[in-house]
Amino acid sequence: MVPRLQLPWSTLLATLWLINLSLPTPWAQPVISCSYKSLCQQALLSGNDIVLKCDHPRALWYFSSILGEDLFLFNSVHYAKNLPGGSLLLINPQPFQAGFYICKDNRNSLVVEYEIDFQDVTTLRVTHKGLGQEPLKNQTVRLGSDVRVFTHWEPWQECNRCRVLGERKRLGYCYVEEAQEKPTPCGLYLSEGTVAHSRLRPEMQVEACLVTCGHAKEISQPYFFFNISQLGKLTSNMWLKCPLASIYR
Repeated sequence: MVPRLQLPWSTLLATLWLINLSLPTPWAQPVISCSYKSLCQQALLSGNDIVLKCDHPRALWYFSSILGEDLFLFNSVHYAKNLPGGSLLLINPQPFQAGFYICKDNRNSLVVEYEIDFQDVTTLRVTHKGLGQEPLKNQTVRLGSDVRVFTHWEPWQECNRCRVLGERKRLGYCYVEEAQEKPTPCGLYLSEGTVAHSRLRPEMQVEACLVTCGHAKEISQPYFFFNISQLGKLTSNMWLKCPLASIYR
């Protein structure tokens, strides 16, 4: 039996703060990768940490937003962290951080480049197949010209339980397709433009699942028990975040 840890309120807050600083490690976050010297375009969701992979021990990361800002070097920004080995951790990315993320070596040669669209998670449309709810349909929308807006679906994620009825989910990203052109994530297509339309949003679909139990996938991670009886006495609102949680898994 694990003993319950009783902590004073001030100690609890300090401990939560330290945990939040120490846990965002590369193995805890989903990783986006791209071939050497290639440009990869990717739609993601805002508010969820992500790692952009770059295999160079002395990597230098540059960023240019879709708003047309000049390229600048990442050095000390609160929402990005250079990881050992060269990859870049983006912490709680927001839609306005969409743009080009460029990894170069110490000789200023390109290693890899990403064009990322962080679609607004607060507009996420959630449907459940078991409740008869349907995802958004493809739609022709006037965005300067008539274009087709559709949802590009990722594969289904793993079932959250085994041997008993569970659920699994998949994410879908908003894409725009012009005639004879390659589809583009909505945020990158609109760039500086702001268009209010109910079809321009990401999606998540949920369905029931029943799978057998395979070999357990265990990772070494800390766990804690706290006495949080003081919640609500000092403040009416508090945000508790699980550092290992991610919508991508």
